[in-house]
Amino acid sequence: MEVFLDIENLSSAVSKKPMVTLGTFDGVHLGHQAIIKRLCQKAKETGRKSLMVTYEPHPQSVVAPESAPKILTTLEEKLYFLRKLNVDQVVIINFKKNLAQQKARQFVEEILVGKLNAGDLIIGYDHAFGKNREGKPEFLNKVKSKYGFGLEIISPVKNTDLPIKSSRIREELKNGEFSKVIKMLGHSYPIWGTKIPGQGLGGTLGYPTINLKAGERKLLPPDGVYAAKAKIEDKTWTGMMYQGKKPTFGGKSPTLEIHLFDFNPAQKTERVCLFVEKWIREDMKFDSSEKLRNQIEQDEKIAKNYFFKKGG
Repeated sequence: MEVFLDIENLSSAVSKKPMVTLGTFDGVHLGHQAIIKRLCQKAKETGRKSLMVTYEPHPQSVVAPESAPKILTTLEEKLYFLRKLNVDQVVIINFKKNLAQQKARQFVEEILVGKLNAGDLIIGYDHAFGKNREGKPEFLNKVKSKYGFGLEIISPVKNTDLPIKSSRIREELKNGEFSKVIKMLGHSYPIWGTKIPGQGLGGTLGYPTINLKAGERKLLPPDGVYAAKAKIEDKTWTGMMYQGKKPTFGGKSPTLEIHLFDFNPAQKTERVCLFVEKWIREDMKFDSSEKLRNQIEQDEKIAKNYFFKKGG
């Protein structure tokens, strides 16, 4: 997958008349995946390349920073899932205020046609771009002939009779409905972070952990214990993730850490890619470290049984 960070110099790199889709694609959930799979399918059928345009940072953080949501996927995490979906090319537009003020027709003329030379545009039913969100499917239907591109609108993918949307997934995550989040995403919840020093409390309990710092804009799951996998330097381990303030030890600051089964904690690690798969329990305060250790033993059994049933 080719990734372009500068839309100003694409003429020689972007394929002729590519199949194009546009959007933030935060979470790369099942609704997004339906659009992307159709994009790649149509590109293959016509012998063209699939090209996705996405934005960084999240447009809401520029348009309305005071109410901007935390994100489900960082750019790095998003690109990981796009690679798995076999997108040929990704163009990342640095979203600034001037882009938010650009009219939809100008965006079509200068970017969609002028920079990308789009052959077909494939978008979701609720997609909109440009000033005042003018660039909706109705607008595109009116101008597609003039600018010479095809248009296909993808219907919503639903869960419990409601369209799957990033905003809905965020709310379910905040509410602790982790299984619903996983169902709507269609994949595990990614949390990629950098290793930071910890207090070593896990080691005293017989469960050494790697402490992580996630991106500031990343939406983290509610406090608790989760079954998770971790990818470190192209190797994957299973384990348990903990998110919380360590109330048993009187902690006040939130911590994010992972205990990995069969992993040597002395191994040098800088970057850890977590994939959170199952909620085990909420964070709890115990009367003693011994009771906490007993509970962690039970958590370990649940996590290992979960991964055993999954076959790995």
